[in-house]
Amino acid sequence: MVKNKLISFIFILIIFFSNKSFTNPNIDQWLESEKTYKDLINDGFEVKSYSISEIQTSNGLMLLLFVTVLQKNQDLYECQEYQTIDQNLETLDMTLICKQLVQPYQRGMGT
Repeated sequence: MVKNKLISFIFILIIFFSNKSFTNPNIDQWLESEKTYKDLINDGFEVKSYSISEIQTSNGLMLLLFVTVLQKNQDLYECQEYQTIDQNLETLDMTLICKQLVQPYQRGMGT
């Protein structure tokens, strides 16, 4: 009898804590910013890390991804720059987005 109750109690605990352990895909810790590299440098941020990735496509285009981490005291930004380049090394498209590291928050509609 006690053994069955103990097994039931452990089973209930496992179910309760397993629901808490799944990650929430709507939680984010990077908040999009309007700031650019220039804005951040002018505000006193320093480059702490820099990475470049390159992808060659079958139609001859090259995709470049630049990721830069900038820090000032306890504030941290990650900037991502995406470029699409043709065979003549001309930029066809370029996108820059900087995000600030914040306390995790619940993403809402349209974010």
